[in-house]
Amino acid sequence: MNAIHIGVLGFGTVGAGTIKVLWNRKEDIERELNMAINVTRVVDADWERERPLALPPEVKGSNPESIIEDPSIQIMVEAIGGVDPAFEIVKRALRAGKTVVTPNKELVAKRGRELLSIAAENGSELFFEGAVGGGIPVIQVLKGQMSGDDICEVAGIVNGTTNFILSEMSQRGSTYESALREAQRRGYAEPTPTNDVEGYDATYKLAILASLCFHSRVDVEKIYREGITGILPEDIEYARELGYILKLLAIARKEGEELELRVHPVFVSTDHPLAGVSGVENAIFIRSTARSITLRGPGAGGEATGAAMVGDIIEAILNMKYNCRGRADCACQGELTIRPMEHLTTQYCVRTHALDCPGVLARVAAEFGKEGVSLSAVKQPVSTPGEPTNIYFLTHEVEEARLQRSLGHIRALDVVRDVFTIRVG
Repeated sequence: MNAIHIGVLGFGTVGAGTIKVLWNRKEDIERELNMAINVTRVVDADWERERPLALPPEVKGSNPESIIEDPSIQIMVEAIGGVDPAFEIVKRALRAGKTVVTPNKELVAKRGRELLSIAAENGSELFFEGAVGGGIPVIQVLKGQMSGDDICEVAGIVNGTTNFILSEMSQRGSTYESALREAQRRGYAEPTPTNDVEGYDATYKLAILASLCFHSRVDVEKIYREGITGILPEDIEYARELGYILKLLAIARKEGEELELRVHPVFVSTDHPLAGVSGVENAIFIRSTARSITLRGPGAGGEATGAAMVGDIIEAILNMKYNCRGRADCACQGELTIRPMEHLTTQYCVRTHALDCPGVLARVAAEFGKEGVSLSAVKQPVSTPGEPTNIYFLTHEVEEARLQRSLGHIRALDVVRDVFTIRVG
């Protein structure tokens, strides 16, 4: 029986999860492939901290060179994250003819096209199923079964941390701060959660999804991004009153030769396929001219992502076995234009923190009117005269540029302390 040797770079949650799934299914996989599968090297920078799995001493290493320069290792799993030093390591492994399997969404979003080109030039391969949606097999769906679809839209809950926080706020009435602390206590959020709560993680994933859906290059820096740090429990309650659920969505839509790309909180209708996705679950809604599908599953966790990684490893081995490596090359060859955010047309929920004083509603409404922003609903809770209170305005559909001009006028009013906007749909 021929053997496949695998090197793993990074022995944290995902690296360990990948090895665990591989070991648990080792006999079945080997029988199905008629090949022996051996993890022969695991490299990590810190072997002193507690490990979720026990490894034989001879497998452990601290230098990536022990994987890159070992000709017997055909597949490298990169699970260290980030761009630096991951990019240089992956580039060298691909140039050495190795297949690389990675869940590194930032690396794929920012340098994926370059790495795929290097892989093509050197007869190697790059797999990244685990980079989007954790355990949801969306990459293979887009590259395989849906590659012939004319896709119009992809929208997803692609960050488990933020979805857990918003679920806690919705179901328990928690503040953002207390929901974040609970997420950290459970291990769903990092001690410094900026990458998740400010929307960077979701932005990287949207760049990958949009590239695959629309066969076009996507510059991650051109994606509009907002996080959830400004969300209040009252926002979620007002959404519920209107028949919506508040979610952080990654949205990409194609209209003609333009792409609309944005990550931000959204009032989602309760009948939308993404509305019922709670906790750390992820879900991705894909609409083409022929069909609409929703993929849903665990968005985080070592074994969930590890299962996606093992699926890639099996695909890579099959490609080697049947001498068909490189059959799924980079499909993002197009150059669609990114539509400026100010051209977006949608409804808006505007929360103004303003003094409760005579005429305040009329003054704010007048500033909306100056820019042609039509109002659908207004809500002012019971408050104390002369004290600041949150007043909610729901607009009809309007262009973002007009809405933002009106908000500039409203912020300048002496009775207004703050303005916050949430988009609808």
